[in-house]
Amino acid sequence: MVADATRAYSHAQELGLKVSMPLKEEVWGQVHFMVQDPSGINIDIVQHQAVSE
Repeated sequence: MVADATRAYSHAQELGLKVSMPLKEEVWGQVHFMVQDPSGINIDIVQHQAVSE
């Protein structure tokens, strides 16, 4: 979990990491993206947000 997924996404792109799912905001309160490690495993980078009713 990260405090700011948008910032983490920008940093991942700057580092040249392989992004397997672009940044997206989910209705259930998560902002996340996925990167792929060298062995092909996807790693989900997640920020939790409060959900407004």
